[in-house]
Amino acid sequence: MSSFAGRMREYPTVSLDRFDRENLHAQAYFLSHCHKDHMKGLKGPLLKRKLQFSRTVRLYCSFVTKELLLNNPKYAFWDEYLVPLELESPTQISLVDEASGEKEEIVVTLLPAGHCPGSVM
Repeated sequence: MSSFAGRMREYPTVSLDRFDRENLHAQAYFLSHCHKDHMKGLKGPLLKRKLQFSRTVRLYCSFVTKELLLNNPKYAFWDEYLVPLELESPTQISLVDEASGEKEEIVVTLLPAGHCPGSVM
């Protein structure tokens, strides 16, 4: 079981592998792989509602993780909010504070983790 709370001190508006509690305020989400202990809150009603009212919040993952996730009907609502990223390819992502309009650009690079199909770090 993962004890990681989903946040890195350096990027407090990004949530990694955790989709509940204080992570509901994230401006971007990342899913490293489709193991249950890394998906806590991913199908929660509060997160679904946030997505419905947001124009900018997305879930980033690998192409394989996207396919595995959408293969389960419980996660079908994620389809329009999922952004698969190429492995080993730096990608610019905008973090937008929808209340103030402030925008921060970050660059992420997914690296293969080798843990299970689609897993990245």
